[in-house]
Amino acid sequence: MSIDIHTHPKFAGRIDRARLKRIAKKTLRAEKARAALTIYITTDAEIRKLNRQFHATDSATDVLAFSAEPRYGERGYLGDVIISYDTAKRQACDAGWRIADELDLLMVHGILHLLGYDDVTPRKRARMWKRQAEILGRVAGND
Repeated sequence: MSIDIHTHPKFAGRIDRARLKRIAKKTLRAEKARAALTIYITTDAEIRKLNRQFHATDSATDVLAFSAEPRYGERGYLGDVIISYDTAKRQACDAGWRIADELDLLMVHGILHLLGYDDVTPRKRARMWKRQAEILGRVAGND
């Protein structure tokens, strides 16, 4: 289970890679998934470009998940989770918890998307958010 974590140079010193790797592994174990993935922490500007390019939405978002293309992806490679540090920071501030907690939550959310969870309907969203809370063992911000 290989988990690669990359950061935009602007945030390199602010990211606890070991923590993110632990949470990613915990998520994969909880879902009984033996797979590799990549996590990239970036800026609002960069995630906006990706959102526009791949989802035809011209705005920044907190997290994007790109599943590996089965015919091109290496065997056992799940995909990529892209997180906007800028948006995560704002959301953490709004929620009254630490940025690290928001990054944990967004990473789990992105991995669950890669594993087939969806949040497009209220029922699916409730199922996904319940699973996030189970994996994190808490609501983000309440360690």
